Amino acid sequence: MDDVFDELEVVLRERYYGWEGAEQFEGSGGRLRRLVDEMCWTSSQIEDEVARCFEAVFPEGYDEMLVSGPADVWTLCPHHLLPVGFKCWMGYIPNGMVLGLSKFTRVAVTMAKRPIMQEQYTRELADVLMGKLKPEGVGVYIVGKHGCMGCRGVQQPNVEVVTSALKGSFKDDPTVREEFLSIVRG
Repeated sequence: MDDVFDELEVVLRERYYGWEGAEQFEGSGGRLRRLVDEMCWTSSQIEDEVARCFEAVFPEGYDEMLVSGPADVWTLCPHHLLPVGFKCWMGYIPNGMVLGLSKFTRVAVTMAKRPIMQEQYTRELADVLMGKLKPEGVGVYIVGKHGCMGCRGVQQPNVEVVTSALKGSFKDDPTVREEFLSIVRG
C-alpha cells in the first residue's frame, strides 16, 4: 500500500515537470500516507474509541434536555475524497445516566474518521447515542460544507447542507423537537 503513495508523488512530479512548483511535490507520498492514517480509520479503530468514550457514563437524575455543540468535525467525501466540514449539535434527555460532556465531541469526531456521506454520519451518530445511552430521546443536527461542491462540479463553496436525525421523544414529541431545533438554530 505504501507504494501507492510513492507512485502518486512520482505521477504528480512528472505531470508538472518543468513547472516552477513541481519540486513542492517532494514528500507528498509521506504526507498522503499520514492523511490516510489520520482521516481514514478502520471500523475497529472507530468502534474501540467510541466504546472508550462510553466508559464515561455516570448515574445522574438530570432529566431535562442537554445540547452540546457546535462541534467542528472534519471528514472526507467518500465519492471525491475531498474535505467536508461539519458543525455538529447533539442533544438528549437522559434517563438516569449522563455522558461526560467532552465525550459528545469525541464521539462525533471519532465517527467521522473515515470517508462518509453526511446523511449516513448523521443517522449513525444518532443511533450510537441512542443505543449506548438509552435516553428518552436524541437529536443530531449537522450543517455541512462539502469540498466537492466548493472546488469542483457546481463550484459553490458557501452552500450548506443540513441533515438531522431525531430519535425517541425528539421525534415523537413536537414540543421536544421544537425545543431542540430552536436551541441549535439559535
